[in-house]
Amino acid sequence: MTARTFDVDDLRAHVHKGPGVRTTGEKLLTYDLAVLAGDVATVVTAAGGWLCDRVRAGWRVTVLTPAAVDTTALTILGVDWAPGANLSELPGGHHPTAVAVDARLLAACASTRSALLGVLDGARTEVTVWGESPSLEAGRRFHRVHHRLSAAARAFKSHAVQACGGSADLSVEEFHSIALWYPPDGTDLAPVGPPAVT
Repeated sequence: MTARTFDVDDLRAHVHKGPGVRTTGEKLLTYDLAVLAGDVATVVTAAGGWLCDRVRAGWRVTVLTPAAVDTTALTILGVDWAPGANLSELPGGHHPTAVAVDARLLAACASTRSALLGVLDGARTEVTVWGESPSLEAGRRFHRVHHRLSAAARAFKSHAVQACGGSADLSVEEFHSIALWYPPDGTDLAPVGPPAVT
């Protein structure tokens, strides 16, 4: 897992949104999660609680959508938004620590599939997919995981879903993931069943 660092002197020119972890007196460490979505309502409904909990844990989360959108729901979750349809359009052009994507985008867009395969081949980035896909079920690299929302994430997701005019499960969100590790206490993404054999 990689993280970007900034010299404190460089922060004057850099607008830092969201929390960070101060690792020394001179460095600010952040983890980035880039989320590729077709629209805001889908990502809020499927993964809003997980994204909110990641932000609360100090991650910088950026949702990319191909068209300009109402970002009210994302703001409620503490998530940033940027225009874009693929990872190369992530602001700053940096390599994220983690990537999340809607399974429907993978099915519909060859360039998104290709970019994600490149990320997987690098074996340095956590990849998480929400939604159903036969290729994910058949693939041995992806594990079925779930995220149990914190009380705060349930509250924020409830308001974000209302802002989108929808409804969603406010207790557990399910994904397919290739993570570098899963925490033993299940505070983030926890395996649904026994780990797949690789």
